[in-house]
Amino acid sequence: MSNPRRYSILGITSIIIFLALSYLLFASNPKTIHTAAHFHITTYLIVLSFNISIVLSWIGFGLFSGIAATVLSVLVAVIGVLRIGCYNAAFLSLSFIPVTLAGYRYWKTGKHIEHSFGLRSEKVEETVNILSDELRKKRADTKHLEEKALRYGALKDVAEALTTTLTMEDIARLVIEKADSTIKKAGRILLFLVDTQKQELMLSASQGREKVKAKQGDIFDMWVLKQSIPLLIENVTQDFRFPSKDIDEAKKHFKSLIAAPLLSGNKVIGILRMDSPVEGLYTQDDLRLLDILGGLSSVAVSNAFLYSWVQDLAIRDSLTGLFVRRYFMKRLHEEIQRSQKKNVPISLLMLDIDRFKWYNDKYGHAIGDIVLKHITNNITAGLGEGDMASRYGGEEIAILLFGADIKKAEKKAEGIRKNIEASPFTVRRERHNITVSIGVSSYPKDSMLEEELVKKADERLYKAKSLGRNRVCAD
Repeated sequence: MSNPRRYSILGITSIIIFLALSYLLFASNPKTIHTAAHFHITTYLIVLSFNISIVLSWIGFGLFSGIAATVLSVLVAVIGVLRIGCYNAAFLSLSFIPVTLAGYRYWKTGKHIEHSFGLRSEKVEETVNILSDELRKKRADTKHLEEKALRYGALKDVAEALTTTLTMEDIARLVIEKADSTIKKAGRILLFLVDTQKQELMLSASQGREKVKAKQGDIFDMWVLKQSIPLLIENVTQDFRFPSKDIDEAKKHFKSLIAAPLLSGNKVIGILRMDSPVEGLYTQDDLRLLDILGGLSSVAVSNAFLYSWVQDLAIRDSLTGLFVRRYFMKRLHEEIQRSQKKNVPISLLMLDIDRFKWYNDKYGHAIGDIVLKHITNNITAGLGEGDMASRYGGEEIAILLFGADIKKAEKKAEGIRKNIEASPFTVRRERHNITVSIGVSSYPKDSMLEEELVKKADERLYKAKSLGRNRVCAD
């Protein structure tokens, strides 16, 4: 690589030499120089110095300065020699020619080298730029892969957490938390589960800036439910897969969306969704991650459904769906203890289907089961929040009313009786008005022990039957 500072010094040196020689030739007394003892040696040194000045001019300043230095040196040298009167030394100025040629050769070679070096430098610089761009891309890719590895690595913790949770409420909460911590995008997170009885979406859990109004999902959730595939919308206003009226309503709440179905086999059991008011917030990688989360969540939700079903098998009657007697008596004991602490009443209804044996004998046990389910549906539809019913034995049903004294319980029982009587039942094209008899007991009026409460309610039930059936007895 060239050194401009060094060449500038050489060029300045050539000028100094040239000026010194010119001064020597024109300012000195010619007779003094001519009579000097070493005249010829001085002449040769002057010519040599001019040659050095020419060479330094070529090296220091290049083509034009070299030519100018050569021409000026020839003129000054010839005039100076003639002035001194040493005509024989004039021919020495011919030495300037090979020196000039050598300087030109040096300059041309230097230019060629500089040009070659410049081309190589440009090529090297271009290569460096390309490598720098590739390095930046590699670093960006590496950072992206590291982030992706961390995000996908977090799925192991998600899987472990979901496999150790069995209740649906805990699973729903955990799915929302893990979706937030894994995808790490600001927005609303929604988890819908499919109600198997109604066959519609129901909001199970949510997290985000805005209260969810569509508890049963919107057009986008229904699309995922129907198509059974993930959905990515970068800008809801530019997506033409959905009706414009739905788009107009949706854009008030969000602009971008990702949603993944929770699949159990080929059946959708839920939808995991994230949306945001920011356009283009979610990527394909986010959707893939959400889909994997959905897959893990679907296993956990299926296990929770299974666990709940097994739990129900242990405490619910398979025909009617009512609680079994053993669980009912356990709850009755617990509620009496709770009522003692809070000083609130509870009441017990014992209900029996009138002439149920006649239905079984005439139409068979299959019809008897249908009658029992018909009665059960009427009872459960009329129960208040917190009340519970149990298949106590055969066609006998026990009902526990929380916070109800004997008067309220008698009124509730009368309402159940009338509702059943007003709901006729058709058996083999014959219309039947099924009736029930009900006995009522209350804590603490009748007893403070669950066995005594059951006994009192049973006694009053049989009293109702003995008085002609289809009535309520509370004393």
